[in-house]
Amino acid sequence: MAKPMHLERQEAYEWPVSVYLLFGGFGGALMTLAFVFHFFAATAPMVGLSVISGLVMFAVAGAFLVFFDLERPINAIYSLNNVAKSGISWDVVLIALNYVFGILFIIPEYAELIGLGSLGSALAPYQVFFGAIAAIAGFLFPIISGGLLAAPASIPLWHTPALPLLFLVTSFALALSFVGSIFSVSGTVYTVFIGGIMGLSLLVFGISLAYLEHTHNGPIEAKEGMHRMLKKVRFVLLYPIVGLAFPLVFSIYLFFAGASFTWSLPVLAAAFFLGGFALRNCVVNNGVQIYPWPY
Repeated sequence: MAKPMHLERQEAYEWPVSVYLLFGGFGGALMTLAFVFHFFAATAPMVGLSVISGLVMFAVAGAFLVFFDLERPINAIYSLNNVAKSGISWDVVLIALNYVFGILFIIPEYAELIGLGSLGSALAPYQVFFGAIAAIAGFLFPIISGGLLAAPASIPLWHTPALPLLFLVTSFALALSFVGSIFSVSGTVYTVFIGGIMGLSLLVFGISLAYLEHTHNGPIEAKEGMHRMLKKVRFVLLYPIVGLAFPLVFSIYLFFAGASFTWSLPVLAAAFFLGGFALRNCVVNNGVQIYPWPY
């Protein structure tokens, strides 16, 4: 006799995965931006800030990965034995690459200050190489971690390439506004940051529409998952309004009006942070699948 089937929320991932996805993507974007900043003398101080901040974000993400998903630190080491098949192993490798090459990349910048002048001189010829590895690993992190979430076809709300793209672009919008906000507080507002945030906000808006189209025209599980998300006031308030509409409208105003306020970038960073977490948390919590499977 066939078992009756109904829609149920998945139980494999809980809210710590949302924190892991947010801070890991944030850290990866910071590492990539640090490599870009390295080629602009006017923004040289941002290199160290971005690398150090990125490593801190990866530390938070790694802690949530190790203690809430892998459950024990030793499992992070064991996971490296299955890199060819395990997606979590890829994340562990990317975090390790960011730490090793991120530190090697930043040492020549501050070698004299920390009394490592000779080491900094030895590493300086390879600084661009070290930075490129860290930047590539940082750029890939939100794509691969989002791709792992999008992999299971049994959860159509996740099963779309729009999801890792959304994680990638929101991570860079948050990272760019975060770095810019640190300098704006000291009185330096970089107009190029506003233009970059505006462009990223437009991308987030477009990808969000594509994701909404996926859920609207997708299987019943995707529609049900999105329906549950839209019924939550915190999601509607924090993502479509605070994390999407507000940064887009505000950055367009700042860019075309030529306005610059010391509080504008910190406010945008806070909006991207709240919106980014709300997006990841609600997507994870509302992954709906048919249960039991009709075998």
